[in-house]
Amino acid sequence: MPATAKASILHRVTGVALFFALTFVIWAWSESLSSPEGFEFVKGLFSGFIAKFIAWGTVSVLAYHLIGGIRHMIQDMGHWEELESGNSSAKIAIALSVVVAILAGVWIWS
Repeated sequence: MPATAKASILHRVTGVALFFALTFVIWAWSESLSSPEGFEFVKGLFSGFIAKFIAWGTVSVLAYHLIGGIRHMIQDMGHWEELESGNSSAKIAIALSVVVAILAGVWIWS
């Protein structure tokens, strides 16, 4: 499968993943703002591995979706539409997203 197809499919998949991840994020915001006890409860949850993994996944998915969206906007303006530049931009978007995901993991788990 060409890199452009992978990048396009990943962009769609990350959009769906963001929809579901936002349910966790909105719940955490709502709970943490409801009372001091709610804030402490959410704070305690985020010290666990599963919550950190969900947070890392959410940040990573958001980063790829943002990078892929910027790539699509540039293509909509008539750039990177040729086969070679399209494949290169897709590979760069995927690689940049991997770097951002690693950095997000370091940030969340440190």
